[in-house]
Formats: sequence, structure tokens, C-alpha cells
Amino acid sequence: MIAPMDTSERIARLKACRRMKLTRIYGWLIVFSHVGSFQASAARALIDVGANLAIVGSQEKNEISISMRADREFYAETGVHLGRVLAKPLGEYLNGMGGGHSTSAGVNGTGELESAFKYAAKLLREKLKNKPRR
Repeated sequence: MIAPMDTSERIARLKACRRMKLTRIYGWLIVFSHVGSFQASAARALIDVGANLAIVGSQEKNEISISMRADREFYAETGVHLGRVLAKPLGEYLNGMGGGHSTSAGVNGTGELESAFKYAAKLLREKLKNKPRR
């Protein structure tokens, strides 16, 4: 049995939706958002409402934490493994660490969250340029 969702988690998910920035990269719906906590849950919620890839972060002073989720279609059609292709280089960019699975990954590091989002978008453009959505 699944425990009911905590009210603070629900609020974080709703804030992620309100704050999201939607971009299309070669036909894929990529969203970026920020919350104070529950980044992974917020990323899952953004996938549930229609994003192909959700990147949700938080920043506390100079420390950044990012959670990424992709739908199965994104991975199946692009072969972009979030852990290897996106999280690992983003972690290095932030002088931290990143890794994960094909459709679920995380990053921790230092810097500015907006800069991290821009770098993630750049990485995605490079990886997806020869893999447009059908």
C-alpha cells in the first residue's frame, strides 16, 4: 500500500508546475523548474502532466541539487541515458557529481542553478540534433 502524499510534497509539486519553463528541443518537450525540496517528486509530476524530460533543481546558497526524469518514449527514441549523457557531465560542470539510470538521474554540485539549466539545455541540443522527434 502506498502512503498518502504529504502536504508539503503536494505544494512542492504544484510550485514546480507554476514555475516551470518549457522549451522544445528538436520536438521534445523539456521542462526546467525549481523547488525548495522534493525535486524528484516534482520532476515525476511534470512528466505526468506531459513533459518528455523534466529537470528540477534547488539551490541553497551555492549548493545545487538537481533531479531529472524522462518518459520511456524519450529514452526509447533518443537513446539518451540521463545518468551517463546528462547527469555525469552536468555534475562535472558543477564541480560535483552526477549519475543515475536511463530515465532517472541526479546531480549535486556548486554554482548557479540557472547556469546549470542552460548547460543542461546545451548538452541536450548537442545530443538530440541528429535524433529529432518523429
